[in-house]
Amino acid sequence: MKISEQLKQDILRGEELLWLCQDLQSEKDGVDRPRHTSIDKSKTLDTFAMDISRSATYMVSLIKLFPIMEQLAALGRKLELEGKITLDVGNSYSEAALQYILKHHGMPVE
Repeated sequence: MKISEQLKQDILRGEELLWLCQDLQSEKDGVDRPRHTSIDKSKTLDTFAMDISRSATYMVSLIKLFPIMEQLAALGRKLELEGKITLDVGNSYSEAALQYILKHHGMPVE
């Protein structure tokens, strides 16, 4: 299962905006910070740069996580139709499906 090209582009745009935020802050501070894709010891890897890098990594992870969440939600709807799980208003099909799988395979449910 894949995400739509539009959603993928939106996620990548979010990553781009994070790097732009770093560029603008670096310009304002007069601090030369590295990009995520480069290792440059001449640049300053401060807390802000590490936060941006970590956030950009999380943003791009959504490209893989959205399809998994959608598959779990579809499984959750199927399990509900089969009467194996019940959900209250506001509960997540994907979370309920994962909890069901974990419980039935002897793994701790958090």
